[in-house]
Amino acid sequence: MFENIIGNNENKKILSKSILTNSVSHSYIFSGISGIGKFLFAKEFAKAILCTGEPKPCNICKSCESIENGNNPDLVIIDEQSNSIKTEQIKELTSDVLEKPIKGSKKIYIINNSENMTKEAQNALLKTLEEPPEYAVIILVTSNENLLLNTIKSRCIKILFSNLSDEEILEYFERNHEDISKTMVSTFGGSIERAINLKDKIEIYEKIKNVFENIEQLNELEVLRLKDDVLNDKDEIFSILDYINTCFYNKMINNISKAEKYNNCIQAVEEAKTRLRRNNNYDMTIDNLLFAIERSITNG
Repeated sequence: MFENIIGNNENKKILSKSILTNSVSHSYIFSGISGIGKFLFAKEFAKAILCTGEPKPCNICKSCESIENGNNPDLVIIDEQSNSIKTEQIKELTSDVLEKPIKGSKKIYIINNSENMTKEAQNALLKTLEEPPEYAVIILVTSNENLLLNTIKSRCIKILFSNLSDEEILEYFERNHEDISKTMVSTFGGSIERAINLKDKIEIYEKIKNVFENIEQLNELEVLRLKDDVLNDKDEIFSILDYINTCFYNKMINNISKAEKYNNCIQAVEEAKTRLRRNNNYDMTIDNLLFAIERSITNG
């Protein structure tokens, strides 16, 4: 099970065991940085749950084939690419969940980028999480679980996904017959998605890595100047911010005594991403982000 997915082997064991022992929960949160396979895991998990063959997923039964073709009526996916998942979309889900499965014994709902649910949308989902039908399985996939309400998080089993190792990222490119320099891999911060997006822009990201790995050595003015130095590409800003957070995450796990201040920086970056998705003023958002980072570093 999950043989086609690279990394997070412990999560493979946990999810596989839940299927084999018929102990699948009603609600999950799949949490971790962008681009490490959480959404792919969720779809493969759903396929295995709904599979009617052996071993699961067999990839040849009608259920598996219909999932691959995107037309299995017992799998509902919200994969909203806009900046927010609105109440109306969640109300459609909560209405649909009242209808029993059409083909199998389970009905599965995957909400990708679930942190983009508005507060009202999350509250609309809450009752279903509190009293789910026996056949329902709801999976919230998120890169920032801090934007989910505590009442949502308390009703879900959390599956934390780790960043991929350099070896696992190399394995991905080998599987897909793509060449990549081994010296570049550490720049990708454990994210295959980021590796794909950034492998042709390595010099820019090497510069970002160097700056944020040595952020404590910069004075306040030098930190604020980063807007023009490394945060001036609006088209790439979300990838850049994701990568900055990877740098802070790596600093955090390598220096536990300073974990709180690095975590504050990570939260400041996530808040900036949220504001940008909501079309807040770009310059003001980046200025506020850099002020927050400088305060966290100075006061940590």
